Parts: sequence; C-alpha cells; structure tokens
Amino acid sequence: MSDDHRSIPHELPLPGEPHPLLSSEISAPPALLTTPLLPELPPMAPPPTGGPDLAAVQLMEKRLQQLEDRLVRQERELQSLRNQRAAVPVSSSATEDSGRGTFSGEVIRPPDLQFNLDDLLRVVINYNASDLHIKANAPPTVRLNGELVPIGERPLTEQESLFLVMSSIPKEKRSRLNSIREIDAAYVSRGVRFRLNAFLERGRVSAAFRMISTQVPSFEMLGLPPVLARLSNMYNGLVLVTGPAGSGKSTTLASVIDWINRNRRAHIVTIEDPIEYYHHDIHSFVSQREIGTDTQSFAEALRQALRQDPNVIMVGEMRDVETIMTAVTAAETGHLVLSTLHTPNTVQSIDRILDTFSGDQQKQIRMLLSSCLRGVVSQKLLQRVDGKGRVPAVEVLVCTSTVQSLILEGNTKEIYPYIQQGGNEGMQTFTHALTRLLEQGLVSREEAAFHAEQSTEFRLATRQHEPRSNATPSGSYLNWL
Repeated sequence: MSDDHRSIPHELPLPGEPHPLLSSEISAPPALLTTPLLPELPPMAPPPTGGPDLAAVQLMEKRLQQLEDRLVRQERELQSLRNQRAAVPVSSSATEDSGRGTFSGEVIRPPDLQFNLDDLLRVVINYNASDLHIKANAPPTVRLNGELVPIGERPLTEQESLFLVMSSIPKEKRSRLNSIREIDAAYVSRGVRFRLNAFLERGRVSAAFRMISTQVPSFEMLGLPPVLARLSNMYNGLVLVTGPAGSGKSTTLASVIDWINRNRRAHIVTIEDPIEYYHHDIHSFVSQREIGTDTQSFAEALRQALRQDPNVIMVGEMRDVETIMTAVTAAETGHLVLSTLHTPNTVQSIDRILDTFSGDQQKQIRMLLSSCLRGVVSQKLLQRVDGKGRVPAVEVLVCTSTVQSLILEGNTKEIYPYIQQGGNEGMQTFTHALTRLLEQGLVSREEAAFHAEQSTEFRLATRQHEPRSNATPSGSYLNWL
C-alpha cells in the first residue's frame, strides 16, 4: 500500500484530532458529590490527665454535630443523583442488568462525539471506497482499493460505536438486533445508497457498510464475458453467480437483471436482503421485495413468487435446504431463476448444492439440478496494476448434455476438463481469465498467481506471455462495489 493511502486526510473533527482514548493525559472524571466525605478539622489535642476537660467535651460535641450535618447533605445529594438517573429515558446503551449488547428506546449521542455517521460515509463517497467498518475499540476503517485504511487514530468507545450503528437502523428493526444478533438493512447518505450488516462482536455492536452505486452497470462496464448475455436470455432454468464475499456477486446479478429489463418483456420478481439496486421498468415489469419489510424469508417469498406470474425470479442468496429446493423446483417448472452462492469456483458450487442434501433427497436433487442448471459464473476481484480499482477474473460453466450427465451420475470431479475444452460454448477457466488479464497488462503476475487455483496449469499457460504496458484498460469494479 502506498504512503498516500495509509491515512485519509479529512476536514472533519474525526478520531485522531483529540487525544487517543487510552491516553494518560485524559483528565480524571469530576467527583459526583460536592460535599467532602470527612470534615477538614484541625486535630484534637490530647485530653489532660487531671480529669475531664469541659472545653474538650464541647469541642467533641461540635465535631459530632458537623459530621451529622455533612452526612445529611451527602444523603440528599445521593438521593438527587438517584432521581436524575431514574428520570433519564432508557437509551440504546447496554445496562448493567440487561447485559452487553441489549438496547432499546432512543439512541442517545455520546457528548464527546464530534461527528456522525454521515460524516464518515462522506469520506467513503469522496474517496470512492467500497466499505466502512465500525466497531468499538478501533478507529472507523474504510476499504480503499481492497486495502483497509483507518480514518484517524483514536478508537471509538462502545457508546460511540453503538450510536453510529444504531442511528443507521430503522427503529422497527432495532429490536431484531436484540433477538437475532445480526440484521441486514439499507441506509441512504447524501443520495448514495449503502447496504449494511449490523452484528455483535464480543457483545458490542458493530457494522459493515457497503456503498452501492445508483447506476446499474452493464456487462461491458464491469469487464464481464459476453456469455452472460446468452445466459440472461434463457427462458427457464437456474443460473448461479458465485464467489467469495466481496467479489461483486450482487453487482453482477444486478447487471443481469438490467440486461433482461432492457432486452426482454418479462415479469421479474427479485427477493433481496436488503434491496441494493433499484430497477425501474423499461421493457420488463420489475417487482422488488425485501426480506423483513415485504416478506418474512427467502423460502416463503420464493413460494409466493410462483403465484405472481413471474418469468424471472432473482433470489439474493440460497441459504438453506428449503430455499435451494424451491429455487430448483421453480427453475425446473419453466422459470428462469437467478441466485448466488458463497463458493470459490463453478464445480464446488454444484457440490455445495448436492452436499446440502442427503440420502434419497440427494438423488432427487441430482436429477432436478442436472435437468435445470443452465450455467454457473464464478468470479474473483483482482487489484489492477495501475491502482485504478479492481478487475474481475471469471470462470464460466455452461451446462451441456455431457455436464448434465456428470451431475446426474455424481461425477462432478470430471467436469473441469470439459470447462477447459468448452471455449466454443463460452466456457472458460480461471486460468484462462487470469492469463488474458495478464496479457492485457491489467494485473501483475504476482496478483494473478496469488488467485490462481490451478497453480501448475497457470504457470504453464503464462510461460510465454508477458504483459503489454500499452494495453487499453477494460471494465473495472472501482465504482460498482
């Protein structure tokens, strides 16, 4: 990471301006009581040995009266403090009785916090970062060109982190964070839409914000292979977009929906958690439903979608057995179903679906999947050598009759050679994609080798290739994640 990315300058009173939270220079908190615990009186002289001294007795009585008066004043002050604390409404902070991570009522701004969530998100927007991370005992941190960069130096306190996160969550969803410990939501700041996931980290409220572009990018803008247009034009079956977290699956899926919207007359039903890109009707009729707002779950929304006269159904993620089975059944009965999986490549995506089931169910899912699967697109994002964002490397599997037979027989390990030889069908391996990026001079050899799954195959394929320094940059995910 270059020196200019190690810290983000800002015009905001962000962390780093005051002394660090753990600095020894922080002044001690003011005393709660204004009355000293003990009276400041001069020491008494020892009593005379000749018998009781009247003056000494009177001095002792005076001191006892002073102590009694001060105890009465302290009791009044303590009672006043109790009354003030009882009058404060329940805040979003954790209480001693309810335990860390429990919150309700209004969100109260910590008195020392000199910025708000919109100020932090403005930094994300201005620097075109992809994500903002907030957690207690760490400074706010953004992901800039794939690198994590802190904003300032001072860590956030638990109360500051709690306020920043909870102020982004609608009131009706805050109770869900109490019960299920993590929620997805959407937040709009300065006209820019963010997808957020709030969760508990060691009992403290944390969150990750992902910036979403308002414009849906095309395949060409993202640098995706042309075969996606052919898969998007399917009238039935299952098409999967897979990859690790942060690889741009949602953006690619949004571009598929946009292509269908511009090129077909269809009813598109999307089921998302949360809605990221808004699609306006162009040639198609688009119905977008959000989990928690418009429906209760992916599985239930998918079942109901079959009664809504859809041509295309987009499921944000296939998370459980019920959702997978319903999606495959919908694809098998004449609908085009689009969805995502968190899997590293095309073959493992098929294995993940099959391994979700057992016994007779696995035999049934093999039959259904072999007949309805149309294609799998797996992608990774690589750092561009010019530092201008990231570029996708894409592996594509198109389900031919041979691939369908291998799925039915359970011989998924034999699929990869057919991807290597399927260039005429639009198929390509990660090795082919990485080699092409390297030839175009878009990525470094080290970056490509790091992401290569078949290291020997990649080494042999790139032995004769040297990057061209004058290559014209193709699509980039810089502005779309």
